[in-house]
Amino acid sequence: MNRRWLSRALIALAVPALVVPAVAGPATAAAKAPGVPKIAAVAKIYPHLKGGTATVSTTKVYGPGKKCNTTKVIKGARGRSASYAPKYDPSDPSSYLATGARPSVSVQAYKFPTAKAAVKYLHGYAAYAKKCPGSSAGGGGGTGGDAPKCKTSMKKIRFKLGNERWGYQMRSTCTIAGHKTSSVFNTLFVRKGRVIVYTGAMSMDATAPSIPKSVKLTARALKAAA
Repeated sequence: MNRRWLSRALIALAVPALVVPAVAGPATAAAKAPGVPKIAAVAKIYPHLKGGTATVSTTKVYGPGKKCNTTKVIKGARGRSASYAPKYDPSDPSSYLATGARPSVSVQAYKFPTAKAAVKYLHGYAAYAKKCPGSSAGGGGGTGGDAPKCKTSMKKIRFKLGNERWGYQMRSTCTIAGHKTSSVFNTLFVRKGRVIVYTGAMSMDATAPSIPKSVKLTARALKAAA
């Protein structure tokens, strides 16, 4: 598989997967919603989550529409998303800050009726990305004030899981109205058979979340989703 083609496909795929709101709804076909790791299991990888909470929602799965900036529901596919939060201490402001050592953690899992349907979903977004570059990223502007100036860099994360995999660590530093913010985001993707999972670990203090822990989280998410 062409590396450039796959990167373009997965960048396009990651955007709608992350921004489509999780909405509860009845199953549209025989496929059951995939599982996601429980908070206790994730806390074994990220100890700061021990005693915390997991916010879990079932989702519809959206593929690319016929026209740019449109989507369609994939029949027979179901999804589940989870975001994990530590037990916050009101007397300790630092407990609310996402850092490299204490990142914000999330998992999304999709299950399709067949492996062929999962692959078709990926190929559909690859064609969509080529036809409509940048159209999935959403809009902006119109709010007034200074626009943020950002510098970003990205490096690949190499790992071995599933049938197809891709990952990156992105660093971003933005300045708006003289105020600077820095974040580091690990995103990993895996397809295994008819299941697709995404995991994210994000810090807001310029220190990087552990890549080995991100890989462990992805392996656990893949197992839970099966």
